[in-house]
Amino acid sequence: MTRVVAPASTANLGPAFDAAAAALDLWNEVVVEEGPFSVEVEGEGADETPRDLTHLALRAFGLYASPERFRFRFLNRIPYARGLGSSAAAIALGLVAGAAEAGRSATPDELLAAGKPLEGHCDNLAAALFGGVCFTWQRNGSPRAQRVAGDMPAAAILAVPTVARTSTVESRTALPYTIRHDDAVLSAGAAAMLGAAIASGDVDLLRDAMHDRLHEQYRLAGAPLLQELRSHAPAGSVGVTLSGSGPSVVVWADRRRADEVVAALRHSLSDDTNVLPLRVAEKGAHLVGV
Repeated sequence: MTRVVAPASTANLGPAFDAAAAALDLWNEVVVEEGPFSVEVEGEGADETPRDLTHLALRAFGLYASPERFRFRFLNRIPYARGLGSSAAAIALGLVAGAAEAGRSATPDELLAAGKPLEGHCDNLAAALFGGVCFTWQRNGSPRAQRVAGDMPAAAILAVPTVARTSTVESRTALPYTIRHDDAVLSAGAAAMLGAAIASGDVDLLRDAMHDRLHEQYRLAGAPLLQELRSHAPAGSVGVTLSGSGPSVVVWADRRRADEVVAALRHSLSDDTNVLPLRVAEKGAHLVGV
């Protein structure tokens, strides 16, 4: 029997569009056993998840071992279609479990390359595999990733709508093919500051880096929570970012005032929005004892 867990993630982190993500301490899991093929799913998105070989985790598993001779039991804790990397977590589960059943000792870099065709862009997948805070890029057509820190300089407090959802594909249709030169310059500078802030743990530099002109401004119409929290950020906030393509939003808080920010958000937001303070997950997808 093989048991694997994989973390949620928040991508972009403001200005680092499609390039940065942090793993979050909220985990999906799968238990794999030899036997007649079957798929059981509990938790988030269970009513919408396929029970056949089209399941995203099983497609990833199949890159290393045939899923048809195994039983799979999934427990999903990551909210589905809320911008928290549920798809990347599913792929990471399948990759790690498949490699284990095939007797392969695959590195996170190898798993990232294998999983990229399933995920498309690698920011969430890198965080789900490496843990911590990761930056990704392409070199000679191959995906590359680097874990730059085990934590963010500020505490992550998630505002997660319980009803509203976002399709990543549809959200991307709102993004223009070209942008203004001054927007590109601002975003490049902000992304550079973001990397420096994360690597150095500098919360003041992180505050200055939270400016994006590549994607968030074009997604505002489909992300009313981002607009609301940008306009009324609680005292103690360092910055507010859209989590992936949304609709979830991350309020980055000064650690000394994190409890105060959580209380303020729970008081001000409607009942259909969950407030989740989540630590950055130091580990990525991995095998656990059963």
